[in-house]
Amino acid sequence: MSTLLAGRHVEPLEEGSRIGRYVLIRDVAGVLHAISPLSVAAVCEDDGGALLLLPGGRLVQVSQGLATVLAWLDVRG
Repeated sequence: MSTLLAGRHVEPLEEGSRIGRYVLIRDVAGVLHAISPLSVAAVCEDDGGALLLLPGGRLVQVSQGLATVLAWLDVRG
């Protein structure tokens, strides 16, 4: 992988930022996910955070609140 990025400046990946059609979201276990906003079936409030329901029934639990997650997933602009 390092040879692919040789000589290129790569910004650190920050939660909530967009890369192409994906939003970067870090779950409570520290795993970084690149999620297409249109693939999220539901966002539910959870104790101190939110749950995202993805295709195949996969749940991603995050420590950010519902309003923050919805703002990240907003595709209007």
